[in-house]
Amino acid sequence: MTDSAKPVSDQLAPLPSPSSQIRPEELPPVEPPSAGYIVQLFLIPALIVAAVIGVWALFGKLADSDTDLQQLVAELGSANEHRRWRAALGLAQVLKNEQVAPDENGVPLAEQPAVAGALAGLLKESLDSKSTLDDDIKHQEFLARTLGSLRADAVVLPVLGLALQADRNIEVRKSSLMSLAMIAGRHFATQAALQNSGGKATTTVVDSDAAIALSQPLSNPTLVDLVVIESLRRAAQDEEPSIRHLAAYVLALVSGSDAIETLKVMLLDGDRMVRANAGVGLARNGVAAGVPVLTKLLHEGVDEIGAETSREMLSDEQKKEIQSRQFEQPIILRNCIRAIGSQWTVLSDEQKTTLTPILQQLSESYVAADVRQEAKTVLNRNKAANGN
Repeated sequence: MTDSAKPVSDQLAPLPSPSSQIRPEELPPVEPPSAGYIVQLFLIPALIVAAVIGVWALFGKLADSDTDLQQLVAELGSANEHRRWRAALGLAQVLKNEQVAPDENGVPLAEQPAVAGALAGLLKESLDSKSTLDDDIKHQEFLARTLGSLRADAVVLPVLGLALQADRNIEVRKSSLMSLAMIAGRHFATQAALQNSGGKATTTVVDSDAAIALSQPLSNPTLVDLVVIESLRRAAQDEEPSIRHLAAYVLALVSGSDAIETLKVMLLDGDRMVRANAGVGLARNGVAAGVPVLTKLLHEGVDEIGAETSREMLSDEQKKEIQSRQFEQPIILRNCIRAIGSQWTVLSDEQKTTLTPILQQLSESYVAADVRQEAKTVLNRNKAANGN
């Protein structure tokens, strides 16, 4: 019988016995893929896909941003509460990111009456409701902070004055004060630039939170709304220290004779932060009445250096007080040093003699680097002025 005529079963090769199988050690070695191979296989395609998505998103954003913004402004007037709040959140994000979005007439978003009126209206509506629900308080706090970004004083100031009144939630009042500081600070910076340039217009951008100093208080306050001024006057006497020290900060940026007199009274406040803000605020307005208070606060910073070196010898109460100051003390010292520096040329020889060793010790030994640097800056400026 030929092979082709044999049964199929007879044509199949017999299975190898276990003894004839390939042993593992006889297999070729397996090498892991190289890093370059992995990059080619995964990373490069991923980058290509990401680039495509990025281009698509960019062109989509450019095409839709104007439409989305107009939609947000329109929804501020919606009868649906959820749509109004969604629009308010969207616009606040645009303002927060400092995205200037002019309308068809070239008016930036922060100056558009429809935006200012709608956001201010939402806050007033919420305040009038007298609600104490957590969500409503958070909405009020959010809106009060957002209004500070708007450049429409006539619309937003009256509502911020209402939000600052004593019967409001304390966090809402703080947010109102922060917005008032932003608004007053912009005007203060503009007036400071004009005053320091001899009354000539200038395009210099001035940071209102930096050490801006006037040679004398402004003739007219930066905020003129009567509700706001009255609310600030009451806030300066509030029982809550955090409200008082924020009020002192705002009053310094409001300037004018009434604000200056209020700040002088606040130099006697029982709270260190209030006294510090009052003294710094007076110096910012070119008034040296707060120098003794600033000097005392700086001296406390020097005492703290000694306390750090002998911490184990202190009582538990003293240790607790030092710990409570660890956050706010560097801020106070830094601002006080800047204020002293802005007033250095008008200080008496006696005041300079008292302050120089204090600044020297702070520049050499204080734990916070920014405080040391501020002290060195003032000392070096004084040396340069004296030709040393």
